[in-house]
Amino acid sequence: MYRRVIVPTDGSELAMKGVKEGMKLARYLDIPVTAVHVVDIGDISLTGKMEESLRKSAENILREVEDLAEELEVEIESKTFKGTPYKRISEYAQKDDVIYISSHGSSGFRELFMGSTTQRLLNHADCTVSVVKGTPGKI
Repeated sequence: MYRRVIVPTDGSELAMKGVKEGMKLARYLDIPVTAVHVVDIGDISLTGKMEESLRKSAENILREVEDLAEELEVEIESKTFKGTPYKRISEYAQKDDVIYISSHGSSGFRELFMGSTTQRLLNHADCTVSVVKGTPGKI
């Protein structure tokens, strides 16, 4: 069926809904999870301090996901990428993966019906994408 569950996260509470549901599936199917955090820096050049700050933030975000995986006894690997989130996630995912993502992330109010990263993943990923309902303003 699936080789692994990919759970993208931006560290928001809404994104964690998708992470938790993805981990439940991974536990049920006894397959590993890959937590993915993409640092969206656009076209800006980073100073050493800025890059270090973003690296630490990514580590903290992924540590929370790793702690949940340990609690649920799910095998996990964590990845951090730089770039446009939907592009990096869809490039990383393979056909026999499943991506579990919340309908909204940290920018939840920008897109009324569904987050832009989630919408774009649905259109670009070559694997199954499962969208977990997350309502901005309600966790």
